[in-house]
Amino acid sequence: MDWTRLAVDGRVTALQRGICAGVTAEGTAFVARLRLPHERATTYDDLLVDSFGVLGVANGDRTRLTGRGADGRLHVWSAGGGGPADRHSLDAVDAVWAAPVHDARREHLLTCHLDAGAWRLRVHDHESALTGGRSLVGDLAVAGEPDTTLVFGFHRGGPLVVAGRIGDSGPPSAWSLGEGVEGWRRIHLAPTPTSLTSVATSEDGRRTWVGGTAHGRPVVYEVLRLPFRGRLRSKPVTVPALALTDPPAGRPLVLVDDVDSDRPVFVAALERGNRLCWHDGTEWKALPAPDGALHAACASGGAVHVLLGREVWSVADPTGG
Repeated sequence: MDWTRLAVDGRVTALQRGICAGVTAEGTAFVARLRLPHERATTYDDLLVDSFGVLGVANGDRTRLTGRGADGRLHVWSAGGGGPADRHSLDAVDAVWAAPVHDARREHLLTCHLDAGAWRLRVHDHESALTGGRSLVGDLAVAGEPDTTLVFGFHRGGPLVVAGRIGDSGPPSAWSLGEGVEGWRRIHLAPTPTSLTSVATSEDGRRTWVGGTAHGRPVVYEVLRLPFRGRLRSKPVTVPALALTDPPAGRPLVLVDDVDSDRPVFVAALERGNRLCWHDGTEWKALPAPDGALHAACASGGAVHVLLGREVWSVADPTGG
C-alpha cells in the first residue's frame, strides 16, 4: 500500500476527526476535508493567524477553528461554504489556549488559562465562552503546555474524554464528562501508565479508547460505560509489546480516531520507523508509515490519515473500514 501526502501550500497544524487545518506561507488559514483521493484545501484569505497556525479544528454544520490572529489575540472562527469566517475573541475567558469540541449535538470549547503560573482546563458552552460565562464544570489542573500535555476525544452523544498530565499530582490520568453529568469523573487505569498520548472513539461511538505508554511499551485502555458511581472503569486492550521510541517531538503512539472496528487502530513510533498497526480478526498487522513526528490520526473517506510533523499522509484503510 502506498501513502499519499496531502498537497497544501503551507503547514498543517491541527487534525481532528475527518478534517485538518493549518497556515499558508502568507499567514492565512486553510481547511481540508480528509479522504482519498485528496480534495483541494479551502483557504480563507480573511482569516490571518500567527506562525503557530490553527490550534484546534472541528467539523459540524460549520467548521470551527481556534488560533491567535494577526493582532496576537486568541480567537475562535466559524467558517463554511468558502465564505468569510466569523471571528470572535476569547478575551472574556482569559484563554491562552483553546480547541473546539463541536459536532451535530455539541458546541463547546476546551480552554486553558494560567492561574498563578499554573495551567487550568475549562469546558465552556460556545456562546458563553464569547461573553465570559461560567465553565460548564470545575477546572482541571494541567501540568504543562496544553499542546504537548493534553489530548482529548469525543463522539456525538458520547462523553468528552481528556487525558494527559492532568491533576494536581500523581501519574497521568484520564477524565470523562458525559452529557447531563454535573462534573468530571476520573477513569481508573490499570496498569498505571507512564504517559497518555491519545484518545479515540469508534465510528459508531460505542467504544472509547485511551492510549499511551507503560515503561516504553504501548498501552491502550477501553473505557467501560458501567452504571456505577465514583471512578469510571476501564479494561486494558491486548496490543503488541512493541519497543517504542521516546521522540524529542511528537508522540510515541497515537490512536486512529473514528475507526469502524471494535479494536483500536494505532500508529507507533519505533526505532525502525513509524508503523500503522491493526488487528485483522486473527492477528495484529503492521504497515510501515512515513517518517515524522506523530501528532494525530483519524479514519475518514475510506482512508487513514496521520499528521506527521506538519504534513498529513494518507493510505487506503487497511482494516477494511
